[in-house]
Amino acid sequence: MIRGVLLFLQFLFILLVVRLVARALVRAFAPRPARRAAPTTPPRSAEELVRDRVCNTFVPRSRALAAAVAGHEEHFCSTACRDKALSAVSRAS
Repeated sequence: MIRGVLLFLQFLFILLVVRLVARALVRAFAPRPARRAAPTTPPRSAEELVRDRVCNTFVPRSRALAAAVAGHEEHFCSTACRDKALSAVSRAS
């Protein structure tokens, strides 16, 4: 009886080893699906940044508001900053 149980366990162990080897071989030789490249965002064009002297924010030149302040062209991030700079110049005069 003990001998029969040992033979059965030995048979199960051999089946387990055969299964593991077969699985490893299938994985090693199976064709792998082609990996798709991750979607990339298109590169942004390098645009010059200008500094808003009121709040020290850098803004792309195309989005900045331009105004003549004390005879010089200045760039601003918003109308609020532009109005602050113009009022400061008018108060200083």
